[in-house]
Amino acid sequence: MCENKEILLNESLPFFKYLSKQEKDLIYNSSHIEEYHSGELIYSKYQSCTGLVLVANGILRSFMSSLSGKEITLFKLFEKDLCVLSSSCFYQNLSYDINLQAVENSSLVIIDGKPFKELLDTNIDVQKFMFEVTQSKLSEIMGVLEQVVFFSLEHRLSEYLIEQYYLKNSLKIDITHEAIANDLGSSREVISRMLKRFEKDNLVKLNRGCITIINIKDLQAISNKN
Repeated sequence: MCENKEILLNESLPFFKYLSKQEKDLIYNSSHIEEYHSGELIYSKYQSCTGLVLVANGILRSFMSSLSGKEITLFKLFEKDLCVLSSSCFYQNLSYDINLQAVENSSLVIIDGKPFKELLDTNIDVQKFMFEVTQSKLSEIMGVLEQVVFFSLEHRLSEYLIEQYYLKNSLKIDITHEAIANDLGSSREVISRMLKRFEKDNLVKLNRGCITIINIKDLQAISNKN
């Protein structure tokens, strides 16, 4: 497991191989591996600085939630992706309320934020990498905002199903209506009504916990309308 951690750090952090032995030891000794089950919260707006989260395997979702319980996914993290927004000690002058959750059983490398912040303050390569990662995630968040503000739910749902098709490489998508609602910032009832309309139009077939795409070309036509 320790060897796996070192390999993962080396492969996932482009600057790692250029660090001095002392700097490498700092990151290695201030990081640990944790396992999370599907649906388990890794970080929430009520926690202090968790640290940097590096995905060894599995899938995570970063989301915001309202007082009423409605959620919207901001971005997802896959193998070798890094989440910096869970390390609030990097951004003391920013106020944001995000949560990080395991979509499926996941293994993570958690890097303590405070020692890493010391390295960030003194190493230009680390600063450049962190800027690029942060910029990338903020771009994804802006993309979600654009979708919510300017596109219809019909468009967003059709695009979501197409994305799931390419992600899973299967026309059969094992997912609940509630999970889709949480990703799209809608309610389960609204998503269910829209999916039933899609089914009536012979775009999909619905089963409990599963959606099968029947006509992906027509789904793509809907997603291209706006």
